[in-house]
Amino acid sequence: MGLTDTASYVLDGLRESYDDPFWWRERVFEFLVGPFHTNVYPTRHGSVRVMDEDWDTLVVLDACRADLFAERAPLTDYDDYRTVTSRGSTTREWVRQNFAGGDFGDTVYVTSNPYVSREAGDAFHELIECWLEDFDEERKTVPPEAVVDAAKRAHEEYPEKRVIVHFMQPHHPFIGEHELSFAGWQIEGETHGGTGERIEPDHTTERQRPYTPWDALWMGRVSKDDVWQAYGDNLTLALDAVEDLLDDIEGRVAVTSDHGNMLGERTFPIPLRVYGHPKGIRSKELVEVPWAVKDVGERRTISTGETQSTTDSDADDLEDRLADLGYV
Repeated sequence: MGLTDTASYVLDGLRESYDDPFWWRERVFEFLVGPFHTNVYPTRHGSVRVMDEDWDTLVVLDACRADLFAERAPLTDYDDYRTVTSRGSTTREWVRQNFAGGDFGDTVYVTSNPYVSREAGDAFHELIECWLEDFDEERKTVPPEAVVDAAKRAHEEYPEKRVIVHFMQPHHPFIGEHELSFAGWQIEGETHGGTGERIEPDHTTERQRPYTPWDALWMGRVSKDDVWQAYGDNLTLALDAVEDLLDDIEGRVAVTSDHGNMLGERTFPIPLRVYGHPKGIRSKELVEVPWAVKDVGERRTISTGETQSTTDSDADDLEDRLADLGYV
């Protein structure tokens, strides 16, 4: 974004949202905290490049904090467990840093997150877009069982490829045992599932806005314990799906995440409390992610091939579906 575009973006935002404290907080993270973290300290030094690691199947649990994984996952079932530093604090940033512009003809990517298609749709031998076919309109997300089914088919169809399996969970909406319902599916500020509902917290203006768990937590409309419980239940759904997948595939499997979430921890150099996962922020809660490895049967013999030049859908189909999801 050039200087002129940035100025226009800020001025347009000021006209529309000058009285919205959420907007002001997001701009502080976008223009002050994020650039400081990525360019000054702590930067991306030492962060893992997932394609350089040794695995046959890479399972990505979207928005999974390392401490949440350690609390909910059966760590003793894995042959090795450690934490690593992610290259992004949002899916878009993580995809750009790991895959965009790459040539991974030895890899098939099964994704429930549209940002993989948008940012790196031409980087893989095959891209299987569960978000196109398996989006659950009632639950406003891609259920983990649909991703497992697609992943099993991918392993059968491409026995000589590495496979990345990207679950939407534990990213909200929280659809586990302790469900927290909100207006829709919001990823990086873009929302699916309605225009939001009218809310009147004590410390913000009355306005129509998406009602996410992170908004609600900042506003005091839900407790941190309740959000943590629902967040964990969403992870349990995904972990159950991973167990189902491991029963049906062979090879070295690594389980990780693209980023975490913050639940009110303070960041620096401006000590604001942070909720969710703003881009560019390099706080531990956002970029420390699990890396759990399990060897299941024989290793897969991997061979490279050509990458596809487009996603499964053409450009118009992709934009239409992103619009349906509230991304455009």
